[in-house]
Amino acid sequence: MTLDHREGFVEFQGRNIWFRMDGARNSGIPLLILHGGPGVPHDYLTPLSALSGDRPVILYDQLGCGNSDKPTDVSLYTLDYFTQELEAIRRALDLKEVHILGQSWGTMLAVHYILTMDPQGVRSLILSAPCLSASRWHDDQRRYINELPADVREIILTSEREGTCDTPEYQEAMMVFYRKHVCRMDSWPECLQKSMEKMAFDVYEHMWAE
Repeated sequence: MTLDHREGFVEFQGRNIWFRMDGARNSGIPLLILHGGPGVPHDYLTPLSALSGDRPVILYDQLGCGNSDKPTDVSLYTLDYFTQELEAIRRALDLKEVHILGQSWGTMLAVHYILTMDPQGVRSLILSAPCLSASRWHDDQRRYINELPADVREIILTSEREGTCDTPEYQEAMMVFYRKHVCRMDSWPECLQKSMEKMAFDVYEHMWAE
């Protein structure tokens, strides 16, 4: 670890939330990045650390995924909890002024934070692939699935209906979906592969079922 790089944990409500800060000594207003999912850890967003040449860039793993604690009680995972966790990260890292970038589910978290906590010092809000309506997101996914080849579509819908989403057939069918609607590169970047391999499905499934 160098002076320009910090990595560690913020304790919040008795649990450890992992963070990484690049460009820690730089004087620009910090950029705080909120990952998607919920439950998809920070790794796929690490290319954004290239922005740390003039400012600190902070990534963290929300509770339940990546390098943070992973309680098995899924009732802990709520939008209100993650909003308070975000505020705790800001306070612990002394981010009095900050730019916030939310990606996918992270945009929902960022907007909820702004609307419910009226935080001070947020200089800008950047929404990447925004998800601001759960019902709209659900409807969009159904439309995308319906556009898949018939055999792939049938595997996905049957597996979801019968609760057999842990089968190799379902995972292969979902890869067809992911390669069209998540990442279209022939070979996925290592950072994205890491996030997908470490994805916290219990957090993801609980939050989207709420």
